[in-house]
Amino acid sequence: MSETKAYYIVIEYIQMLIQQNKMSFGGKLPSERQLSTILGLSRNSIREALRSLENMGVVESRHGQGSFLVNHVSQSLGSTLSLLLFMNACSNLEVIQLRRSIEISAYLLAVKRIQDTQIQELSRCFEALKNSNPKERAKVDKQFHDTLIQFSENRIFVLLNETLSQLFEHTIQAQQPYLSSDAWEQLLSYHARILSCLTLHTVEGIHAITEHYDFIESIIE
Repeated sequence: MSETKAYYIVIEYIQMLIQQNKMSFGGKLPSERQLSTILGLSRNSIREALRSLENMGVVESRHGQGSFLVNHVSQSLGSTLSLLLFMNACSNLEVIQLRRSIEISAYLLAVKRIQDTQIQELSRCFEALKNSNPKERAKVDKQFHDTLIQFSENRIFVLLNETLSQLFEHTIQAQQPYLSSDAWEQLLSYHARILSCLTLHTVEGIHAITEHYDFIESIIE
């Protein structure tokens, strides 16, 4: 049997365990020997399938303990994307463009359902950003945008953002030495408008997001 076919058999078995409420994230998978017996596959095929799942970020092998179902997909995607960037298979600009699309879509969902407590949380992020020093700005900026996207309650948006935001933070950090005080004040104004529009529950905030990313792209270019 091909390794590819064995991989799909293992995937289907794990899905069945989840559907039967016998498995969830953090749960321990049956041993290689048990999976081999249950699925009628060689232990080598099982081992290769589990290794593929580990590379995907859904299985974690712990020495002396076995294999566990985990949700490390964003880290796995992030590593893959970092490699693509290194190989020039994509660019920082394309990463930013994708994150822009996610954030606009997330905003449109968040603005319909955002609660006062969430607005207060985002306000605290904005105050932290205003009061941050140049070394902290990239990290605090990331927190503001991550928080906004989380308010969409769309788990796919959140997952993709987790993959992209670390790379985006590095891009912003690299630009900090070249960012003038006027440019920083301009960036702050975009964040202020996003927060204001969310507070007013208006979709006009997408224009502030668009202008924010246009500004970032102009700096990088």
